[in-house]
Amino acid sequence: MPAPPFGTASAYTDSFPAAPPKQVTVTAETCFNLSVFRDIVRQYRKLDDQIIIRLNRAQAQLRDQDRLQSIPSASASSSSSSSSSLKMSGSEGMCAKLWQEMMAGWAHRQTLLTFCSETVNDSLSHKTEIDQNPNKSTPRWERGIKEEEVLADQLESEQSIEAIIRKRTLDAFKSRCQFFSPPPSDQISRAWWDLADHGKKGKGPDLA
Repeated sequence: MPAPPFGTASAYTDSFPAAPPKQVTVTAETCFNLSVFRDIVRQYRKLDDQIIIRLNRAQAQLRDQDRLQSIPSASASSSSSSSSSLKMSGSEGMCAKLWQEMMAGWAHRQTLLTFCSETVNDSLSHKTEIDQNPNKSTPRWERGIKEEEVLADQLESEQSIEAIIRKRTLDAFKSRCQFFSPPPSDQISRAWWDLADHGKKGKGPDLA
């Protein structure tokens, strides 16, 4: 499996207190260095960690826009209708934008998690096959089977953590964007939404 591109920062620009993480090259060695792997994933979980802050900020911006766009009270009835329409449109736009950023972050991280899990499991299977073959002598590996078994378990735990984070983020999102839901026609969004909503591990479809 080729190493995934990892480091697209556009979805994280607003969520990081400083500049977004620089692009990094993820290789198989990254997967076998758990501290480096976790550091990369932690950096790219900041979008989810700050979801409440981002929602509060976005809603504050909407309130400011609503005040600026308010119509004088001389035409009270049309003012109320127009203001309500603008507010709804702005709220829907905010929710749609944040949803796209959330989904991009999930897909981005899951690419890394899947790549590393498959890389470690493939290596472990290869070593186990050689070790159990009586016709082959076991070479002196840099990492032994037991070490890679532990690593595979830890990566599996990271998959479970990712599922918990996605559900937590979606729950926070739904508390503020109560009327937003991906349309049935958007199968990619629906798949990621359902994955997060049910707290399931695994990878959703690739984003277009």
